Amino acid sequence: MLQFFQRLENPDSKFHLYDSFYRIKKIEKVCLKENVDGLLIINGIDSKENYEYTKLMNWVFLGYSGIEIETNEYLDNTLSETIFIITKDHIRAYCDQQGFKQLKPYLLQMPNLKLFVPTIKEDDNKDESEVLKMAQFVKMMQGLKRIGVLLPQEKNRNIEKWPIIQGYGLLGNGFFSMQHEIVNMTERINQLYKPHDKHSMKNLINVVSQRLNGHVSGSLQLLSEIAIKKRPLVTSEQMVEIFLDTFEIEENKYVKRSNKLTPTVTFGNCSSQEKLPLHLTIESSDLFSSLRFSRTYFLTKQVNRENVIIPIHDDFEHFVKEYQYQIIEHQYHKDECLLIEIYKILIESFYSALQMICQDYRKMTNQLIFELCEERLNPTLNNYKLQFLKDNLIITVTSYNAFGEEIPINFKDPISFKLTPQFFSIRLEYKNIPSQVVDGIILGNVIFSDSFILQENCYYIITSNIPHLQIINTDARFSDDIEKVKKKLPLEKLGQQISDKVDKNRLFIPSKHALLEIPIQIASYILHENGIRIFTSEMGWFFILFDQMKKIKFTQGLESVWMIFMTEPILCASLQAKTIALEFVGKSVDQVYMKMINILKDKEIKVDYTENPKEFQLTRLGQMILKKDQKVPLLGNMIKESSFLLDYLESKQLVILTQVKNDLKLLNYLALQDESKQIDNRIGLILITGTYSSGKNKFAQSLQRYASDFNQKAQVLSFSLLEQSILDEEGWLNKLENQLKYSKEQCICVIPFYLSIDIIVHQLCNGKLSQFVYIKNVVNKININNIYQNENCQPIDNLISQSLPGYCQFTILDSFGNEESEVEEYFKIFRTVCIKSNIFRITNNMIQSSVAKEIYQCTSYNSTQNIFLRSKLASYKSQIVPYQKVFIYNSIPCVKTFRKILRELFKTTQSQKVQIANYDKLSEIDKFIFRVKEFNSPSKPQLSYLKAFLRFEGQLDKLYEYTANNNYIVERQVKSVNILLKEQLINGTKLQIPSYVGWDTHSNLGFFMVGQNISKDICQQYIGELIQKMKPLQALLTKNDLSKEIIKEIEFKNRIIGLENGEFYDGQFIRNQDGEILEHHPKLDIFIQDYLNIQNQKIIEQNNQIQQEWNNYLNALKC
Repeated sequence: MLQFFQRLENPDSKFHLYDSFYRIKKIEKVCLKENVDGLLIINGIDSKENYEYTKLMNWVFLGYSGIEIETNEYLDNTLSETIFIITKDHIRAYCDQQGFKQLKPYLLQMPNLKLFVPTIKEDDNKDESEVLKMAQFVKMMQGLKRIGVLLPQEKNRNIEKWPIIQGYGLLGNGFFSMQHEIVNMTERINQLYKPHDKHSMKNLINVVSQRLNGHVSGSLQLLSEIAIKKRPLVTSEQMVEIFLDTFEIEENKYVKRSNKLTPTVTFGNCSSQEKLPLHLTIESSDLFSSLRFSRTYFLTKQVNRENVIIPIHDDFEHFVKEYQYQIIEHQYHKDECLLIEIYKILIESFYSALQMICQDYRKMTNQLIFELCEERLNPTLNNYKLQFLKDNLIITVTSYNAFGEEIPINFKDPISFKLTPQFFSIRLEYKNIPSQVVDGIILGNVIFSDSFILQENCYYIITSNIPHLQIINTDARFSDDIEKVKKKLPLEKLGQQISDKVDKNRLFIPSKHALLEIPIQIASYILHENGIRIFTSEMGWFFILFDQMKKIKFTQGLESVWMIFMTEPILCASLQAKTIALEFVGKSVDQVYMKMINILKDKEIKVDYTENPKEFQLTRLGQMILKKDQKVPLLGNMIKESSFLLDYLESKQLVILTQVKNDLKLLNYLALQDESKQIDNRIGLILITGTYSSGKNKFAQSLQRYASDFNQKAQVLSFSLLEQSILDEEGWLNKLENQLKYSKEQCICVIPFYLSIDIIVHQLCNGKLSQFVYIKNVVNKININNIYQNENCQPIDNLISQSLPGYCQFTILDSFGNEESEVEEYFKIFRTVCIKSNIFRITNNMIQSSVAKEIYQCTSYNSTQNIFLRSKLASYKSQIVPYQKVFIYNSIPCVKTFRKILRELFKTTQSQKVQIANYDKLSEIDKFIFRVKEFNSPSKPQLSYLKAFLRFEGQLDKLYEYTANNNYIVERQVKSVNILLKEQLINGTKLQIPSYVGWDTHSNLGFFMVGQNISKDICQQYIGELIQKMKPLQALLTKNDLSKEIIKEIEFKNRIIGLENGEFYDGQFIRNQDGEILEHHPKLDIFIQDYLNIQNQKIIEQNNQIQQEWNNYLNALKC
């Protein structure tokens, strides 16, 4: 029971990437309208726990809506060390390790994101991480002049007192407010929270309404799960307790609202002192959202007459000696019929009002709905000789925003109404209903209300999962007697009992009133010779005789067997329920169903069989029994599937962001659900996309090998390094055209990451090639080991831009040497964005046959729905980051130290920590200023990718291929190439030059580089600078470089040379003319200098030789 008090998380209500993206886009539009460069979000202690930022984080990243934004008063500590700046077209972010871990599914896939995350080692060092955070904050603020902030309503409004803002002034540039114009956007941002969006509506449908339904079920269980004879003792206070427990908790802790609807359960008045109430009313709402409903449920079997069993006891009433069969008239059936007729009219009027409103929204007024109800109530009340009283009919029409606040209903502004989903409530009540049986007795009131959404002249009822009708019998007079029938005392009408009680079957009673369906009930059976006894917890015991059954038929082909027949109304006669369906599962198949078949056969009662009974087809509950896969998202003006509505709302939101002129129509969206398979006689293309070093070429080759397995042929479009160096979109299309002239086979086309996929696709679909080729599908290849640009978790540009639904039909997630947990983590992350595309996991570019088969068979790229999805997600698709490419030809063998150069080449393109002399001796403020200036120094050209074919000195008989990026460097020896060595004079030096057999051209030798802000001169300069650092030149020697042993050896070699003024060597020591031992030779310094000159001359000669080799290499680069 406790589950109904909790705000349980429904899996279908999760906050998805597109929901967060839409809310961020709304903030970007506010920045544009307010003419600010960006909105600054500082969380945690750095903004003195600014409550306004907590609300914004709740809304943007944590998925809270409405009042829940404010009820989550404190952010989890995992988000307290995060900073965001939402600009007009991108996001800048700083997250510590914990914050990144929590927000990773959103941040990794957010387009146009500039992210910095300190490494684990940096994050563990709190002092270091604070410096990093401050430095990165200053860097994030670069280029922003007019900045929006959120200021709390009470204290801490002085932004200069926020800790991180105080640190900003340490650079010596003055206060933060002197560098940036501060704009308080608190009120403007708070207005964004109030309208509903797709996610808040999803929460209403999948969480709030389900919880209210759980409360109703829990309340009614108080009646249905206890013995019938005890049901009259249940009070309205007990029935409403489950509603009030949740309501009071929310009211005391969170919400103070003037328009609150306190839950109530009210039993109808008695017709007499002896008669139990005939109905009850339930009314409740969700205090967070004001989602509300009202229902009227009934407390009798709703029959005019009933087959009953009367026990006959012995004279002393010790035991039952026999039973008698009787038909008992129900005295108050006329009152039952009156109540249910009025209730039926209120429901019909509600749906008629929705139809009327869908035709013209302006008709959603109390007066027009009142007139509609009056028109329907008058004839019914006249049949019961009652007069319609206007004061007895109460109509209430309301609308609410995401905070549950009642808002005016105004359709004069159709644009805003169409763009923003709203939910409404219509409540109908007819009160003071007089008894038809006992004069002067008022039976009570009948009420009905539901909450609904209007969209494009259609409606969806949010609270439709709460049953319109429930019938629970509280009269135990005859039910107990039927239960007591024993085998040893057979009843003449029923005959001998021939089965034990079997449980867990279902009883279904089709109603002729589609809006008042009788819920399916769990039933137990006991079979007799002449009939069957049936028990449900809602109705109690009753029985049906075989000779009263008409038009009997059994179902075939369903999950269970159903017996459908007509009989005199024994339940719900007021709803004209003459058909009953009994299910047989488990033990009841052998103990009841098989025996019943034989009994009916012996009695010569005709039985038919059916696979698709019309009784099931005509009702919603019956269709659920049939369990057909056919879904009907829209029936007339009624939206029947919540998933269809939510998909439509999401599509509408994202389409609106593209600023299209024509609004997305719901009927047009419905038409997109019906796709026709594309048949095309042109040459099919499979496009392989992906970032650098994602393994596209090898994957394409692996895919090609499977073509023959599926009776197909395929060729691969690929490019040499020299071709890539001059390749653009036009060149790519030209090579494809030339290749297809020689072969008409379908083509697997690899698109280099630095080309614009959008331009290529547009030309393939609309250019001259479109007459001969068509795109079958697009495959996006992602390498798990190449997700980030650097150790600070900046995602690689355009990582998932081609995995979006519509743009991509298959996403391939490739791993090599990764832990299973890591692979599964990324699989789940990318699955959230690749919602309608297939995502597969492979290892080391080895594709499975089943995956290859799906790719070859898929031809849906240009389907109507995929074209729409591309339009829908155009706003999400990130701006393609432009790349420059450079090819540097090199045919001269490299020195082996070039392997180190490649590693250094990528390091110099990142913001690395620069170690300076005496850094540790600096004050903390000076250290901070140094680090900030380091981070904010002008950015150098950024190298993203390098591909090289090289050879090395001493290994001219081998050819090496290098693939390098920020994450790794891979070295491979090129196989299947025969190498012949020939001598050639280059720059005055004889070199052995290899020639190749089995390789297309020598022009592939060299480096192919791709990056941002690079050119051939820049790349040569980079390599030249690194060569100067890396070349193995030996420094000249000084006296300080000589050890004591070497100095003694120099002295010993010159021990008898240059002795003057009486000095002499005695064979062991050098002595002066007085015979005293000298500490060292008088001319030792001269001998040392002579030694240094000789050694340094040798070093100079060696260095000159090395320098000549490097110069030859550099000259070769510039050719």
